[in-house]
Amino acid sequence: MHAKHRESVVSRLRASNVVGDAVIVAGGGEVNMYDSDTVWDFRQESNFQYLFGVKEPGCYGVLTIDPISSILFIPRFPQEYAQWFGPIKTTGWFKETYLVDRVHYVDEIESVLGPSGLGLVSLLHYDYVNQDSGVQLPIPNNFKGSEKFKFVSGPALAHIINELRLIKTDPEIQILQYTNDVTCRAHIDTMKSVYAESFGPVSFMEHFAESNFKFRSAIEGCARVGYNCIACSGINNAVLHYGHAAEPNNEAVPRGSLRLLDMGAEYHCYTADVTVTFPTSGSFSPDQKIVYEAVLAALEKVESSVKPGIDYRDMHRLSHRIMLEELVRNTDLFRTDDVDELVRLNICAYFSPHGLGHSLGLMVHDVAMEPGKVKEKTDPTIKGLRLQRVLKEKMVLTVEPGLYFIEYLIDELANDPERSRVINFEAVERMRRNVGGVRIEDNIVITQDGCRVLTDVPRKVHDIEAVMQGGKTWQVGKHYRTYHNA
Repeated sequence: MHAKHRESVVSRLRASNVVGDAVIVAGGGEVNMYDSDTVWDFRQESNFQYLFGVKEPGCYGVLTIDPISSILFIPRFPQEYAQWFGPIKTTGWFKETYLVDRVHYVDEIESVLGPSGLGLVSLLHYDYVNQDSGVQLPIPNNFKGSEKFKFVSGPALAHIINELRLIKTDPEIQILQYTNDVTCRAHIDTMKSVYAESFGPVSFMEHFAESNFKFRSAIEGCARVGYNCIACSGINNAVLHYGHAAEPNNEAVPRGSLRLLDMGAEYHCYTADVTVTFPTSGSFSPDQKIVYEAVLAALEKVESSVKPGIDYRDMHRLSHRIMLEELVRNTDLFRTDDVDELVRLNICAYFSPHGLGHSLGLMVHDVAMEPGKVKEKTDPTIKGLRLQRVLKEKMVLTVEPGLYFIEYLIDELANDPERSRVINFEAVERMRRNVGGVRIEDNIVITQDGCRVLTDVPRKVHDIEAVMQGGKTWQVGKHYRTYHNA
């Protein structure tokens, strides 16, 4: 798989006007934990992973363009390394394992690539500012003799790699299907464990669900999760990225509350990103059911609409309209039944402040922006949307509509003369206490005429209740959904 990725990058470079002798990428390195000799948990840098699939830290990779060849540079370790970390792997082991043409040591980069070796002068590197994080990879010149080379800056190489990473190959889709299957089995097991815990003699904690999910994923080979687990409950469901260091899923779970669990298993650096929302009691209350089914209607409408050529910005707006229609039909949240007016006032953005979805792959928020484009941040109708582009076949993305009752946004509505007149704030406060928030998130792959849903967990209210209460067995893989939307 990685050899084919390398070939694709070089083929695109050859077809472009980019000038350079070779591509150089630096793998991730181990980072000390503050001032100790303990390191942070290592994860490979995504572009290096895409091209080489190497698990070890501290490596460099080079792709020569004419002729095409792959060279892996590995750290050179002293003998005592073996007593702490095991046998020192040879260059031959790396060549055979990772299917590269040549393997040398990092301290040989200059001699292998320079005038006494291949005679390379200009090295292309991944020069791009991530539009979600604002972070840019450093120039990969932290090796002896790097001053003898010209490092070619500019986004051209990054655009090529990003577009190739965006459109998944069949092996990548197989891996993402596996991470989804593992994730779904872990979610279902966790849902049932939460139901069992809810009848216990003592309060149970939010992080019990996180621990159960990680355990179930790990025993299927997914020792890592792709992002911090979000395992909230009750009013905490309205905290979109709950589970970070300051809010570590550490509250007692209110009995009768909804749980919102957003967790994804990772394998070979590819991650799933799946969210389930369900009642701890095993049965939805009337308010919980209404809000949940409004979100589910949006999910199903989007999945039955997407196909190549569809602009995901339009799907984001569509999801808002569907949720408003459902809420107007079934709740007392609004003082008008004019959905067009609610859309004009962009009311749903106050109850759904994040985007409908994002690209998925080697990162949970994977590469997505079109070459030369920047994320639109001023249009209030697509506020928070990461995937702002037309869909293409074999893109893998998330569909994750949600409704939340967030205090500061409710206050903003109350202080807005035009918008406050259409809101029933007593009903909003009731929903805030009884529901908190609902998100439903699937992972999908765009097909030739629609999409295939990689995620397979109970979604209908009756299925969730039956599975949690033990009245129904849910076998992951038996309920995949495929939509033909041409």
